[in-house]
Parts: sequence; C-alpha cells; structure tokens
Amino acid sequence: MTRTTRWSATLAAAAGLSLLVAGCGGSADGATWQRRVVSKRPAATATQCTPTGAHAKHDASGIACAVCHPCGGVLAFNGYTYTGGTSATGTLTPGSGTTPTTCGVGCHSPLGAPAHTVAWNQGTLNCTDCHTLTALPATHPALGIANPTRDDCQICHDVTKHTQGTVKFISHATSWMDQADPGFHAFSADKSLATCQACHGQDLKGGSVGVACGQCHDQALPAGVTTWSQNCVMCHGGTDNQTGAPPRATWGQASDPVRVGAHSAHLAPTAISPGFGCVVCHVKPADAFAAGHIDGPTATVTFGGTAVGDTPPAAWNRAAPTCSGTYCHGNMRNGNTANAPDWTKVGQQQAACGTCHGIPPPAPHPKSGSSLTVCSICHDKTMNPDGTMIPPSNGGLHLDGAIEASGHDPSWIDPTSPDFHAFTAVRGLSSCKTCHGALLDGGVSGVACADCHNGSRASNFATCIGCHGGDANATGAPPRTIWGQGNDLIRVGAHTKHVGSTLATPFDCAVCHVTPTDMFSPGHIDGPYATVTFGGVATKGFAPPAYSRPNGATCASTYCHGGFKGTYTYTSWDWSLDQPVYVTVSYAGKNATPAWTDGPMTCGSCHGNPPRTGYWHSGNHGGGNQCQVCHPDATGTTAGVGTGISNPALHVNGAVDVAPRWGSSCFGCH
Repeated sequence: MTRTTRWSATLAAAAGLSLLVAGCGGSADGATWQRRVVSKRPAATATQCTPTGAHAKHDASGIACAVCHPCGGVLAFNGYTYTGGTSATGTLTPGSGTTPTTCGVGCHSPLGAPAHTVAWNQGTLNCTDCHTLTALPATHPALGIANPTRDDCQICHDVTKHTQGTVKFISHATSWMDQADPGFHAFSADKSLATCQACHGQDLKGGSVGVACGQCHDQALPAGVTTWSQNCVMCHGGTDNQTGAPPRATWGQASDPVRVGAHSAHLAPTAISPGFGCVVCHVKPADAFAAGHIDGPTATVTFGGTAVGDTPPAAWNRAAPTCSGTYCHGNMRNGNTANAPDWTKVGQQQAACGTCHGIPPPAPHPKSGSSLTVCSICHDKTMNPDGTMIPPSNGGLHLDGAIEASGHDPSWIDPTSPDFHAFTAVRGLSSCKTCHGALLDGGVSGVACADCHNGSRASNFATCIGCHGGDANATGAPPRTIWGQGNDLIRVGAHTKHVGSTLATPFDCAVCHVTPTDMFSPGHIDGPYATVTFGGVATKGFAPPAYSRPNGATCASTYCHGGFKGTYTYTSWDWSLDQPVYVTVSYAGKNATPAWTDGPMTCGSCHGNPPRTGYWHSGNHGGGNQCQVCHPDATGTTAGVGTGISNPALHVNGAVDVAPRWGSSCFGCH
C-alpha cells in the first residue's frame, strides 16, 4: 500500500467517525452542519460518492445525500423544503434482515396524494405510484387512460424540474404555428382533438396550461359569429361563400375529394334549385364540439328537410360515394327512386332533366311525350312554355319539397266529392281541352275521356246517357240534371214525359231541339245550356214555335200544345132542298204556353174537352157525343168529355184524324 492510499484510508475513517459523532449530536457544530446540508448537497458528495441503484435515482433527481442522511451515517429524515417553497415531511424506516428499508416521506405523496410507503428496493416507479389518480389537482385534465404509464405522463410533463417543486410542461416546436410546415397544429387537430384537450381542456379554453384556442382564433371573426368554435369557415374555408360548406378539405385531408365534393353546388342557388341549408344532409352543428361533427373520422350524415323522400329511406354510402333515396334526386311520386348520384361528380349532368324522374314520368303521370315544352301546361309554376325551368330565385317552385302541378288529385274521380270532374266539365270543357285535346281524345296529357267512359268502367261517353243518365229509359233524355245542376229543375223538366209519352207516340229529341251527332255538336255544350230548336211535329202548327227560358221555360205556338187550326168539311142533309150539302167549319187548339216544369197534361190542356167547335161538339149530336164516334184515337163519355187516348199513334201526329163510325141514325142528317 502506498503512502497516498494509506493517507486516504485514514482520512476516510476519520471522516466516517466524524459523521457518526456529528449524526449522534456529539458535536455542538453538528446541528449547524445538518441545517446547512438539508437543502443543498455538499460538493464533496459528487466527487467522493458513486451512488448506485435507488441512490443513483435520487442523486439524478437532485436529492442530496443529507436529505435522507442528515446526521451522516444515521438514516433519518427531518424534513425537506423544495425550492418552490413546498415542505415535505415524513419518516424513514431502516430495514433489517429480509425486510427492506421503507420510505414514508411526503416526497412520495405529492400534491395532496394519500400518504403511503415505498420500499427502497421496489425498482423503477411509475408516476401513479406517487401521484394518486383520484387526488390530482382540479386543473389537471380528465384522463382518457385508466392506467397511464410514465410515457403517457411525459407527453405533457417535462421531468427536468421534477422533485424541485415546479410543474413544467412540454411546449410545442416552432413548426406548431407555421402553416407551411407539416408540423402545423391544424394537422394534429384534424386527426383528433383528444391530444389537444388533454392539456387545453375539453372545451379548449385553456385547461391546465392556460392557453386557449380562442386567444388566436377569436380574432377577426365573421359578422354575427362570437367564437371560433362556431366559425365554420375557419376550418372549411370561405373562398366560395361564407356558409362554411367546404370549398376545400380540412388540413391534411386534401387527397380526400369526398370531403369537398358537391358542398358548394348544393348551397348555391342555381337555375334548377334553391340553395339548400346544411341541415338537409346532416345535422348542422351548434359548434365544433357538437355530436357527430369531429368526434369521429368523418362527420355523420343525417338527412332531413327536403332530402327526406318516400321509401326507401335516404342513405349515404361514403365508399361509393353516393346518396340514395333522397327526395331531391328522385325518391318522390313517379320519380326515379333508384337514382344514386356520385357526390364527387360535380357538373356532370347528374341533376339534368330525366335523371331524377322520367320525361315524362311513368304512370299515373299523363303520357305527355318527351318535349319539355308541354310541361308548363300542368307545371306552370315550375316550367316556362319554351321548356326552360323557372329559376327558384325568380319564384320557381322546383325542388321545394312538393310536386307543384295543376293536375288532378284523387277527388277528381270520386263521385261523392264536390271536386268530382263532372262538375268542372259541366261548367265548361275549355279547361279540359287544354290538356286532353279539342276532342278530349288525349291531347298532350295522353289521357282520353274514353279511357274510362267506355261503357264498362263508367257510363258510355259516346251516348247521351253518359251525362244525362239512363234511369228512366235509355234515350238519354235527362231523368236527372247533369253534375252540379241539381237545383235547376228546368234541366230535367218534362224530358221523360215527352220521350216516354203514353198520350202520343213518344217524341224524338229532334222535336224540341237538334239531336247532337255527338257531345261536341253546335248548340249542345258550347253554351250554358243546350239550344232549343223545334222540329218535326212541333212545327206543324200555324206559327213558328218559340221557347223562352227566362219566362219560366215556356214553349209557345207548338202544334203539340194547341198551336193548330183549320177547317173541316162534311155533308149534311138539307131538308129544304131535300138534298145533301157541304158544310165547312173552323177549329183551333188552345195554343197553350205550358211551362217545361208543369204537371201532367189533360185532354183540356191543349184543346177544349170537348172542343166547342161545330154542332157535333155541342153535346146534342144525335149520333152520339162520345169522342170515339168520330175520332179513332180517343174515348169519352156520352156527354162528350174525353177520358183517354185509345190510339197514341193517331194523337198529336200533326193531323186532326176524323173517321166517323156511321150508323143508321146518322143518315137522318147526313
């Protein structure tokens, strides 16, 4: 052993003895030395001691030897004051045999954590071995990890100041604020806000670090916006408009065309549609943190408003990327329910006429042909006569959520409804002809009246009974008024009495008016009511017959109702000359003006009963006074009062039929 070595050993022994003596309080200077080294490790320690194991861990953390060895060789703990002013107390319990030394000092129960002990040979400690999760400071963000490791904690915490009473956070690199750098913070935020919220709080208003997003992003907000979290254009851009609909993808998503797609095309009014609000395709977030907005890899699509059509329900397929079942693109009555436009194919005729519905749509839409110029006939609030669409900005109603048409609803073919189509037809067919053609054979609508009125589905359109009924007979003479005219008794009147008369041969319609060849004949439906034009037996009288609807619907000067007169010549025996002579007498009817709605006619309605013309009608005729004595079509009493018509074919036939029944008594006079 060299002299130097022996000298060092001697000094070490002396120093150890000195520490033992001082640690036991054997020197008046011991207490002074102890107080001096409690908060600062002697410089000699770093050069003379080579700590290992747990000693090395404490040494690396800046814990001086004297903190745990305040009296030198004696293990004890009399308190420790961090540089930040926080005091730690507790006890050290020396081990013996197989029982390790344990430490229950406040260094291992920081910031209000429950007191607990740590074994000297326990090994590397996790942060949670000292920092109890249930006793973290109120400013600490909520943990998203049940059992965080040291690596998890060191994402935010800089441990270079650990055990010195100072909480130091890891700050971001300068690239964090450089928009041109791939390390710009927007890229990280777009991937997930969870890492941001760990330090800056769930609402990003500062959290434990006291730095809020609003400190920068609340500058120069658009009009009406009060916070960055409601400023859609901050993330989605505002180069096309200020709606916030993406004209660009969010940071780091430029290679994903679905994130932009047809956003601007939907929001901006066009020649064929209004501008659609965000809520049509997805719930409009109240702010950046709203459910379904940034809490998943992409925003949640939830259709609403105009987009909601019939079945099947509206659906979004991001992989395709298509939307299907939306009202806007064909899921409507007579629409193309299978239409599924591609979200990224903007301006590629996916909304052209014929893609969302046919030209024309299928039945029950009328067969109007493929020209768009006929659309305005029914859709005059949507289409111009030249086949162009009325822009919604000019009041056009295309894609407003309802099918705007002047066509017919179900009540149109419901006979019990006041909107039944017959009521409109009675008022005038001009409106019907616009769509169904001048002859109602289809026209631009392709729907003809005869499609239903063919004798099987409804009354035969080609016959009179189609409108006038056939309840009393099949002549077509109205047994009822036409639709909507039930209060006008003149429209029925004596029609059935005339065409089904028992006093004469039933009268043909042409006796009172021209029988129309079809419903479109002049004088039939081209006025408020049919034109009366007398003919046949009605005109056999001495004056032209006339009809006056305003004056009680009366007819005058008709042969049928007494508008006749003439002479009758017969032979009679002239006793003074003792030879037969010719006698001529005049006769005339009553020339009555019956109303069309009057009650039944009698034998005295059109002529006297009996007529008071000539001796033979005087009641004193020697050959008998019954009507049938001279008239083969009538019967009467012995007093000459008519009681009935025996041969209707000879009554009201345009001639006065006289055929005497000669008997022996007649020759006394004739």
